[in-house]
Order: sequence, then structure tokens, then C-alpha cells
Amino acid sequence: MVDWDEFLVLNYLDIYGSSSQKDIENNIEIVEEKIREILSDLLRRGLVRRADDRWEIEHAGREEMKRLRREVLEGSGRRDEIISYCKEFEELNTWFKDLVTRWQVKNEGGVLVPNDHSDPEYDLAIIRELGELHKKTLKVLEKLSNVLPILKTYIMRLNRALNLVRRGEIEYLSGVDVQSYHNIWFELHEGLLRLSGLKRVE
Repeated sequence: MVDWDEFLVLNYLDIYGSSSQKDIENNIEIVEEKIREILSDLLRRGLVRRADDRWEIEHAGREEMKRLRREVLEGSGRRDEIISYCKEFEELNTWFKDLVTRWQVKNEGGVLVPNDHSDPEYDLAIIRELGELHKKTLKVLEKLSNVLPILKTYIMRLNRALNLVRRGEIEYLSGVDVQSYHNIWFELHEGLLRLSGLKRVE
């Protein structure tokens, strides 16, 4: 039987390769004490290693994560349904990538220039569009989380990031050093690709 807390921690390290303990604690919806227990157990089993102030996944950890994903997918009894929902998310990912590109750079007379966020109307239009994309994303995630409740954490995290963007904290749309909508989306997208075995749509 899958230990879902362990799944979340190992999945996070499998996607990012390495992480500080602080980032793991900030980005995973599990109490800090439990995360420390899980990391200690993963270390004891040779699935992760400690490198200075960071945790890194071992080859054995990646193999264990593959095994866990297979167990989750096949054990659900709803494999085809899950893959169908993952395909729906992949279609939304194409939209999201385009949206983030337009958030980061603007087309001015056929020339792409960095968006310095000095045009509030331009930014607001993209934030509104993100809201529409978010609604469609939630519909897919709700269907997925009905099969795999572990994915409900991403609904909470994306909701939180969008609310911060709407409040004017625009770094929460695509910022690197915060739990931005983009960072959460990346983690979710990578996890779904590895769970489903689908190929990335470029």
C-alpha cells in the first residue's frame, strides 16, 4: 500500500533532483515534523542522500518512484480514465506556456521585448486570462483528484498562488524563488507526465 506522504516527498525530489529542506517543507502540504521523519527514513533506505544543506535523490530513489507510480496507476483500477484526464491537462499546458511567454515578453511592432510590467492593462488582461485557464484546470484536477485524492494539494496551491497574483503580488505568476503559479504548474505537469507515461507536447 502506498504511503502518500512519502509519495509526495519522493515525487518532489524526483522532479527537482535536489532541494533544500526548507523548500520541501514550504512546498509540500505536510507538517514539518512528518517531512523530517520521511526524509530520515528515505536516507536510511538509500533512496536519497544529504549534500551539505540539500537533499538529493539517488538512482534507487528514482527507481522506487517509478515503481510507486506504476502501483498508483495500475492499483487505481481506473488507468485509462487517469490517462484521459492527463491528456486534457496536456492540452491546457500548451495554453499555459503561451500565456507565460506573453507575460514575460511583449510583441511591440513585431519585436519581442521583456515585459517590464509598466502597462497595467496588458498585465491585467493576462491575469484575467489566467483566471479562465484556472477554471478549466480545476475541472480537470477535480476529476483527477476524485480518482487520486493526493492531487487535491495542487488545487489548494494553485488557488493560493492565483489569489496572490490577483492581490498584486505578480511575482506569484512566474517567479522563480516563490511558490508561483508557474512553479506549481511545472511540478504538477512533470508529475502527471511521469505518472501517465505520456509524451510531452512541445
